[in-house]
Amino acid sequence: MNKYELGVVVRADLEDETFQAEMTRVKGLIERFDGTIDKVDEWGRRKLAYPIMKLTEGMYTFITFTSPAGTPREVESRLRLMESVLRFLIVRKDEVETAAVAQEKPARAEAPVETPVEAEAVAVEEVPVEAEVVADVSAEVSDEPAAE
Repeated sequence: MNKYELGVVVRADLEDETFQAEMTRVKGLIERFDGTIDKVDEWGRRKLAYPIMKLTEGMYTFITFTSPAGTPREVESRLRLMESVLRFLIVRKDEVETAAVAQEKPARAEAPVETPVEAEAVAVEEVPVEAEVVADVSAEVSDEPAAE
């Protein structure tokens, strides 16, 4: 079983009852193909980034669900046929990456990480400078203009 997130943008000119009926229909599609809905996040009416079918607003909903690998393909094919759905996107959420990122954030705040640039700077500071070399260089540099 894999974890997925479905983002759906539905026409904003729908009545509230019709919108809820469409969302029930989308949830039913997920459950019909052996998926279980974990979380539903309704963002409500938002302005679209660009006009779609001469509409400038849409109703955004995000559904997190767990299902077998074939379910997203079936849900997508059914969503394409729904006239009230303007756009949709199903993304697989990788649990390993999500858990690793969640664990790394506190670790980064506690212990500073030494970058390669800092390591190189430390290495340069540790090189001993001989006094004779510095004296030779300072003798070569003068304030007088160079003779041509």
